[in-house]
This record gives sequence, structure tokens and C-alpha cells, in this order.
Amino acid sequence: MFFIGVFGIQDKDKHIGTYNNIICPTCGKLARYEVHKTYRYLHIFFIPTFRWNTRYIVKASCCGSIYELDPFVGREFEKDPRTGIRPENLRRLDHYIPFRYCPDCRIDVPSEFSYCPYCGGRLQQ
Repeated sequence: MFFIGVFGIQDKDKHIGTYNNIICPTCGKLARYEVHKTYRYLHIFFIPTFRWNTRYIVKASCCGSIYELDPFVGREFEKDPRTGIRPENLRRLDHYIPFRYCPDCRIDVPSEFSYCPYCGGRLQQ
């Protein structure tokens, strides 16, 4: 008998909920958080068997700022979406983002602009 093993490693991004009525730590506007769980897993015959590198990512709806959520708070939020997310539970991810956000016309603009080419408003950092 000849056996061929089918296995692989994949990344997964799972939306686990929203947290409403927050004041954004970056721009100070009223917004909501979109909470995602990301992880990498090993699958054998397309059945996930082992999971690692689990992170909880939070994106603010107002300016698009991205934060990493404390893993303990992330697990609690996954069990109960009414769990509070406070600013001290967030760590801003300052990776290079090729776009800046215009709060006036709500559009992404290439990062080399200081002012929006569509409406003339000052862009978020």
C-alpha cells in the first residue's frame, strides 16, 4: 500500500466581533473597534491539528489605526463580547502603512501627501 501525506501550514484571520462607542486613542473621535484573531496552524488532510502565534488585532473604524490587543483580554472578549477594551489593553502597531487617512472625505491617500488631493484637508499621521 502506498500512502501520500497531505499537510501544510496556513495563516487564518477570523473576525470575532465589534466593540462600539469608544474614543479612538489616535484621533480622539467616537468610533468602534473591529476585533480579529490571527493565528498560524498546521493541517493534516485539511483538518487543523496544531495552532500557534495567536494574536488579537483591533482596528479603529474612524482613522484605520491598528492595535494589538492584550491576549488575556482578547480571549475574554472572544468568550464574552461585552468584555471591556480599555486603552491600556492596546499596543499600537507602527508598521509602515503605504496610505494615510483623510478624516474629512474618509479615503486612503498615498503616504507622500500631507494634505488630501481630493478635499484639501490635513491628513492623519
